[in-house]
Amino acid sequence: MKPVISTLLIGLAFLTSCGTSNVKQPEYRDVREIRLIELGVLQSTAGIDLIYYNPNNFSVQLSEARGDVYIDNAYIGRFNLREKVQVGRNSEFVVPAIIKLDMIGALKNQREIYKKKEVLLRIDGSARVKKAGISKDIPIKFESMQNIEKFRSLVTK
Repeated sequence: MKPVISTLLIGLAFLTSCGTSNVKQPEYRDVREIRLIELGVLQSTAGIDLIYYNPNNFSVQLSEARGDVYIDNAYIGRFNLREKVQVGRNSEFVVPAIIKLDMIGALKNQREIYKKKEVLLRIDGSARVKKAGISKDIPIKFESMQNIEKFRSLVTK
């Protein structure tokens, strides 16, 4: 009975610490690699490696992530986490994601994308992190101006 109580207390301490204001969101750093996996008429699949930094003094496992991707507020596709990721404390980590691109939307916006050097990249979604067997869903809200050169090849093939 004591191991069950101590496990519950540890879990409760973890969940309450995740709700405090001193827990910082991971910081986006860069896109490392973008590759076209499958080209389709209506939908294509691309792999992307996103670099993040964990500014917190604790490590977690990123077990799930999903959401929608927008370029200049136009829907471009949906992403999912390709595999679980161990996130170390105070360190950079790579998030391998799969993006299902809406080719109709991408082709509609292709002309506008060619004209620009930077676009507004927005991601709305959620992620599930685990620590000591306890899961917590956290929202993903990201918005930033990005150099379009890395992404341009996905909509021009």
